[in-house]
Amino acid sequence: MTEPKAITRIQVQGFRSLKSIDLEPGRITVLIGANGSGKSNLLSVLRMVPLLRTQSLRRFVAESGGASALLHYGSSATQEFGLRIEFTENTGFYAYSAKLGYTSGDTLHFDEEGIEGRPLGDHEPLTESLGAGHIESRLDEAARGLASTDLKVVRAWLSGMSFFHFHDTSRTSPLRQNARQSEDQYLRSDGSNLAAYLFILANSDATDDIAAWKRIGMLVRRVAPYIKRLVPERVDPSHPERSALRLRWIDENDHRFDVSDLSDGTLRALALITALSQPVNRLPRFLSIDEPELGLHPAALGLVADLVRSVSSRCQVLLATQSPALLDHFEPGEVVVAERQSGETSLRRLDAARLASWLEDYSLSELFDKNILGGRPHFDALGSLAGATP
Repeated sequence: MTEPKAITRIQVQGFRSLKSIDLEPGRITVLIGANGSGKSNLLSVLRMVPLLRTQSLRRFVAESGGASALLHYGSSATQEFGLRIEFTENTGFYAYSAKLGYTSGDTLHFDEEGIEGRPLGDHEPLTESLGAGHIESRLDEAARGLASTDLKVVRAWLSGMSFFHFHDTSRTSPLRQNARQSEDQYLRSDGSNLAAYLFILANSDATDDIAAWKRIGMLVRRVAPYIKRLVPERVDPSHPERSALRLRWIDENDHRFDVSDLSDGTLRALALITALSQPVNRLPRFLSIDEPELGLHPAALGLVADLVRSVSSRCQVLLATQSPALLDHFEPGEVVVAERQSGETSLRRLDAARLASWLEDYSLSELFDKNILGGRPHFDALGSLAGATP
């Protein structure tokens, strides 16, 4: 029986190395694979989906280097890419689909866009077309009319998908910058509004916000015991309405430090802990995190894995990783292997039954290192990468 309230299927065709992939995500999906296998391409699609709803397709295409850069082997080989996401709710089955075609100016437009809904007990889904030829999604435009229940469900799911990548912790990184007070509605994908998001939690009267703020502080101290307290505060208290927000912290000697004094690993851990400890009413329905292991101590990595497990009952989580150590915190059936051959990405979920005899003597990380699981670079007899393509 399908779990209620979940994304049950993601299909992509013609996007970069994803010529044709079909993923059935669970509550937790751990995506492993070598560099260039296509993990980041799948994450890029997942980042694009909520941007479609906010009519930000053109911005996404421009930031990606143009439409041709998004198509499988470019516009000369592929003229269109397709996307389909299926969801289940307690009330039934729903889907969003789109076909995005290449057009002049190195841009994309909608060749097709539509939604589907099938209430419990019905055998055939009801399909609602949102038209063709438009350059931004018509989901919100349709919603301004008499929105159907199906449309409302699909919009809620697309709005509830979040993507996080906290790679940049340099001196000028978004994570270390001040934030505007108006940027506190949700945690941004690069953590650029971390100070504002923590500020709203720290100063909220809502029970869930208060609990989340306390939880974040407690978990950060487990990673960095020297941090006595986080202090998100106004830069200019004399003008609270206009002041930017900054993140500071107090150590065990009651000395106050700035976010710039946090190590790269501690800052990444803080961002991950915040993303995975959000109040239930602020928590995304589906979140994907790219390489959460970067710069983390093994103890912090274990904590992040425990948080993923804890939050997965309320939010589906997809992790893309190259860390063997992270695998040992998850079950074989939660692991999906991405591999690339002849320029195409394939996805394969690990078969726990077939690995059972191996797992009597080895951990998942050891099997990954031995290349029993796949997802590692392949070399030909001359020592070069087999099947490598630019």
